[in-house]
Order: sequence, then structure tokens, then C-alpha cells
Amino acid sequence: MVRIYETEPSISMIEQYENPAMTAPSARGIWMLRSALDRGASIMIVSGIGSHAFDFLDGKGDLYIAAGMSVEDAVENFTLGKLPKLEHPNHESGHHHDHDQ
Repeated sequence: MVRIYETEPSISMIEQYENPAMTAPSARGIWMLRSALDRGASIMIVSGIGSHAFDFLDGKGDLYIAAGMSVEDAVENFTLGKLPKLEHPNHESGHHHDHDQ
């Protein structure tokens, strides 16, 4: 799931939708980022990102890392200024996750 939040004046989720990366044949991170950008997001909170997606977002938005946190904790920590900004990719490009449950 991709969730888009507003953080001002208070935290509220404004949209939730299926992550297009789950069915993308390649460049999965780019599919997810593009979908959020198309909906007006300018800040992305991620658990990880590969170099292709990282490069795609350059100049289009900011990335923050929230590995191991719940979505709610990540958003709250972001609003408190406690999430580190991601300055470089932290996943290998081409690394695939098994999404079957």
C-alpha cells in the first residue's frame, strides 16, 4: 500500500492505494515514486530505495528513511524532525523482493 498524508495543520491520511510496484515488470521503485509524485507528494518516507529510483527522484522530492517503523510511527517521527534524510540509495539496484504471502 502507498499512503499519502498531509502533516499540516495535523497528520491526516488523504489517500491510500495499491502500490503499482507490486505488478510492475521492472523499475518497481520508480513506479511507486511516480504514482506518489502524480498525486502531488513531494516528500517520500521509505524503508529502502535502489539507485535507479533514487536517481529518478532527484530534484523532484525529498526522501526520508524509516526502516523498521510502522507507518504511523514514521509519519509522526517525520513531523517531529526525527527521521534522517536519505542522501544515497540503500538497496542494490535490481534486487528483487519476494512479495508472495
